Amino acid sequence: MAASIYWDNPERLKKVSQTRRRRRPATQTAKAEPKRTTPWWLSVAVFTAIFGMLLISINYRAFTEMREEATQNTQLQSRVQSLTDENLQLQEEIHSIKTDPTRIERETRRLGLGLDTRR
Repeated sequence: MAASIYWDNPERLKKVSQTRRRRRPATQTAKAEPKRTTPWWLSVAVFTAIFGMLLISINYRAFTEMREEATQNTQLQSRVQSLTDENLQLQEEIHSIKTDPTRIERETRRLGLGLDTRR
């Protein structure tokens, strides 16, 4: 009669389990030491720290650029205001030169175009 090599043979299963039991090293049969792994909270803390530093560096750069642009905006606004004031003064001077007869006479003499009124 031929030997049964299929798994449904109980004698064969018994032999396989015995051979497996014998092949195990002594360290595995003894009480296994707990596996050393990092705690889950340490991984979360490292990830949070890296993510926080990334956010801080990006936001600091944006804040610095915004502050520089705000300073430049303030300088430009003051420059616009001073040019507007200067423009207003020049417009008033032009109006005065065009309409005030004493001013017209004074400017013509200054330019050397004075009219001789004695004739």
